[in-house]
Amino acid sequence: MARSKAASLLRAIRNDDGGFGMRAGASSEAEPTALAALALGDGEARDWLLRAQRDDGGFGLASGSLVHDASTGLAALALDPGPESERALDRLERSRAEFHGSTQAIPIAPDAVGWSWTIGTASWTEPTARALLALRLLRRDSSGIGDAVALLRDREAVGGGWNYGNRIVLGEELPPFAQTTAIALIALQGLDVELEARGLRRLRSLWREESAGGLSVATALVALRLHGDGETGDAARALDALVVETQLLGDGVALGWAALATSGAWEAWRAA
Repeated sequence: MARSKAASLLRAIRNDDGGFGMRAGASSEAEPTALAALALGDGEARDWLLRAQRDDGGFGLASGSLVHDASTGLAALALDPGPESERALDRLERSRAEFHGSTQAIPIAPDAVGWSWTIGTASWTEPTARALLALRLLRRDSSGIGDAVALLRDREAVGGGWNYGNRIVLGEELPPFAQTTAIALIALQGLDVELEARGLRRLRSLWREESAGGLSVATALVALRLHGDGETGDAARALDALVVETQLLGDGVALGWAALATSGAWEAWRAA
């Protein structure tokens, strides 16, 4: 039920230009459009991405000197193999985060450089995981793969899992979240067995704690399926109920992940 329902709800928010916005009536953006292209096998969404790709190969929002292109990894995965996908991967290779040295307030490893939400800023968990997934699936000889894994090792929350950024700030241990933990686990498959095992242990409880959030449950379901985890059935039923009861509030990104999680599309992300 959730498969057809999530896909139908997602299709219903398509814009006339073929892209998808953050919700019905919102302007098309790269992130929900890439997720729709992946989840639905949608040619119109891919065509929108081709038109939206910047000259530098990236995808996302740009305003003057401010460039938010954390959708580039997802877009590279959504595009058909070819020069446009390669340009997106080239952009990923060039657009590492800015390194900020370790301080007493925010201790980090000196070699932990990943990807940021906005060009010229510090590393964050989810953009790094997106870049890692795209590079390991589409450009397996990239040096960025090792850099991304180093960043995720460094930013692991105490006890496992990941939050949005650092593990410790001003002496406080920051807690992990389901969405960020799930997306890190999707990207890491098989690259660090112990790191992944700790993350999976945390994810099994985190998705239940955040079970009112469609994005948390949908991303967790993809991660659990890719890792062959025994919690998959419970997470699938929880997502099914959320889609039916709330329609995920019409959120384009949450619907994209739900459609991806409840179809066979997530299989394309299984690392060999």
